[in-house]
Amino acid sequence: MDTPHDPLAGLRPAADSRDPRASSLLRPFEPGVPLRDRTVVLGLPYDGGIPSRPGARFGPKALREALSSYGSFDGQRELADIVDMGDLALASMNASKAHARIEEASRNLFSTGARPFFVGGDHGITGSLLRGLAAARPGLRLALVTLDAHLDVREYDDAASLSSGTPFRRALETSILTGSRTAMLGIRRFANSRYYLSWVREQGVHVYSVEDVAERGAAAIAREALSQVMRDADALYLSVDIDAADAAVAPGVSAVGVGGLSSREMIDIIRTVSADPRLIGADLMELSPPHDENQRTAKLAARLLLEVLSARG
Repeated sequence: MDTPHDPLAGLRPAADSRDPRASSLLRPFEPGVPLRDRTVVLGLPYDGGIPSRPGARFGPKALREALSSYGSFDGQRELADIVDMGDLALASMNASKAHARIEEASRNLFSTGARPFFVGGDHGITGSLLRGLAAARPGLRLALVTLDAHLDVREYDDAASLSSGTPFRRALETSILTGSRTAMLGIRRFANSRYYLSWVREQGVHVYSVEDVAERGAAAIAREALSQVMRDADALYLSVDIDAADAAVAPGVSAVGVGGLSSREMIDIIRTVSADPRLIGADLMELSPPHDENQRTAKLAARLLLEVLSARG
């Protein structure tokens, strides 16, 4: 069979081996290779819990592709390779089955001692990830930092009614997490009800608004949040909803909104939180490529992943 003719052959610039791309950090998982203390990426292409603007199921693919926009050198050192577990096969139209499979995958990964970075997908997934962590390490005293415009503590009836608004209600129902070890950063005005804000305060959750970040600085807020939640914790988890960013920065999200955080503020918070050596896992949710413009949101998401990797050393 003849080889198809490529009309652009010889016109594309050759890759420069002296300037490796961040996408080269992703190494496919090899069965039998120990995962303990390794950073692994797992895609969770499920957005059945989003009531409008579907598309977050394409988030894992878009983030991986956006890594090619960056180099692998953070200014001081080359980043270490990470294990790419691929995407989890999920039942797109069955919430109960999808969340059960996500919880199982989380339990299995945390049981290996890996340090996972999960990419979604709708934010409801995080509730199942943290339940999987609780199943793997039931004696853990976990601290949780969220970066999100929303509280995401909505009431729910059963697994079939889980949504992008329920993850932290479910997380706080586990034995490993308490309100006093939970901090929510980037909460936006007019994005949450009085009822749910009162509920999180009753639980002792530490809430920091967009205005707090603007007035006092992103890194300072992140340091204060860590000092609050880590007082009696032995591990830390970070959950990022990319809709914490302002619409001008991140249009490709499930719940776009104005008045959010800048990309610089997002980076400073992620870098500060991720530098804590007790960080055992993180996720990034709600990247919605069908609504993205010029891959701006995907590039921000990829940069945030790189900041996590860089901070871990």
